[in-house]
Amino acid sequence: MNLGNVYDRGIIRGITKYVHSNGRWQLYVEEDPADKLSVFTAWSGEGLIVDLDDRRIAKAIPQFAGKVVGIGCLAPQVLRTLDISTVKTDDQMIAEWAADHLAEKGLEHFAYCGMRLRGLDQWDAVRRESFCRRILRHGQECSVFTGRQHLSQHWGSMLKELTEWLEKLPKPVGLMACNDSQGRYVLEGCRQLDIRVPQDVAVIGVDNDELMCELAIPPLSSIAQHTEQIGFRAAQLLDELMAGRQRRCVHLTVSPACVVTRQSSDIVALDDEVVSRAIEFIRDHSTELLGVPEIAHQVGVSQSTLEKRFKALLGHTVHDELQKRRLDIARRLLTSSKLSLQVIAERSGFRSAHYMSAVFQREFGYPPGKLR
Repeated sequence: MNLGNVYDRGIIRGITKYVHSNGRWQLYVEEDPADKLSVFTAWSGEGLIVDLDDRRIAKAIPQFAGKVVGIGCLAPQVLRTLDISTVKTDDQMIAEWAADHLAEKGLEHFAYCGMRLRGLDQWDAVRRESFCRRILRHGQECSVFTGRQHLSQHWGSMLKELTEWLEKLPKPVGLMACNDSQGRYVLEGCRQLDIRVPQDVAVIGVDNDELMCELAIPPLSSIAQHTEQIGFRAAQLLDELMAGRQRRCVHLTVSPACVVTRQSSDIVALDDEVVSRAIEFIRDHSTELLGVPEIAHQVGVSQSTLEKRFKALLGHTVHDELQKRRLDIARRLLTSSKLSLQVIAERSGFRSAHYMSAVFQREFGYPPGKLR
């Protein structure tokens, strides 16, 4: 794993937690594992947890006699060749959360900023395809940037490509960056072009690297991942494989934690000021025992007028908007806390855990417990 990468460090923390509570292991962490493959292939250890986003490591895996658990989202044909167990993040859910977060701002144009494929891991491709598919469900199309250059070797050329793409995008636009690093390059490109963020380009990244997100100008919104759970599950799976309790390949998926909203996407881009004020009020008060009449009163129009404006502009009701906000809060609490369903329902603004479960089933096709 890469000790300089916040995503990998979270995974290592999860592995460490498992080892301290369940196993007596000797741990070896290589800072640049791909540069030490000669040692790796001759190593006498019993098990490996490896980053599969490096072709050199994946190529060397068959030379190792012990058990292996890979971290990453590999294409099916690659998985069949390696024949190893994996633990990966739910890249589809990450992209869908990002799309919903941007779509609820009232934006009509959307874009995805990815990168040129370097390794075997398909996480960027899955996020890109899932984001575009989700945006299509919102009735819109999506522009995509992947670039021709690798960032590490050609930073200036990549940034030039990126700014040319950003300049041509219709504004205002909601943009998902494949990770926080790419999100910061988007913000830098906007700065060079004097494009306003979030007024012209609303940006959200992935990983919630707090240092990187807070250093960005403006601070970058992001999807937080459960990296420690990924590491914990990977260590648990490796332990079962080494002990012989698990004899077949297993592929586990871990859901993201929550959307962390910062200034880069904190915008309500609507032409109707009444609807805009109503959405802002819902955002700030959705956990309260709040109904449509109270919202209409707050923005100074009748309930029927507010409903007509919502339908005309957003295609859904005021109640739908309120439920969507409450579901976002519930999803964050489900994946980032151990609170009971009843407490989560109360804190999310639902009347009861039973009602919250019914709404989950209707909107997502599964109950809250499955997400957790």
